[in-house]
Amino acid sequence: MNEIIDDDYREFIADLKRRVAQAQATAARVVNRELILLYWDIGGAVAKK
Repeated sequence: MNEIIDDDYREFIADLKRRVAQAQATAARVVNRELILLYWDIGGAVAKK
């Protein structure tokens, strides 16, 4: 019985870790996209001056 509970708990924790890692990767992509847009905007503003 304890082995089943332990396996279920391990699977639950592993799923939580996967969800956190996926959310972190998504957040990093969103931040990178916004920074690229900002840098292009800054570059355009500098080029106009």
